[in-house]
Amino acid sequence: MSATDVEVSRALNALVTTLNDQRPVEPDEARWQAIVTGALGGGRTIVVRRERDGGALHDAQDGRVLGRFRREGDRWLSERAGAPLSGGYIPR
Repeated sequence: MSATDVEVSRALNALVTTLNDQRPVEPDEARWQAIVTGALGGGRTIVVRRERDGGALHDAQDGRVLGRFRREGDRWLSERAGAPLSGGYIPR
């Protein structure tokens, strides 16, 4: 099952909030994954992978990048990648 928009937002928020609170010194991909999996109630629809200046959230099913996070100075920042996963509401 693919990740939903809500899951991506929840995962990025939990990850960046936790990193900003705990202020880890070294990158820890296993810890990042634990934070994301916990934010999703134990589901693993999103996989975290390290990148040179932070990391990226990938859809566990098809591998596409859903969001990225990085450290700038003493703060962690995140951003969504690509278009929303679900269609927007269009009134008739």
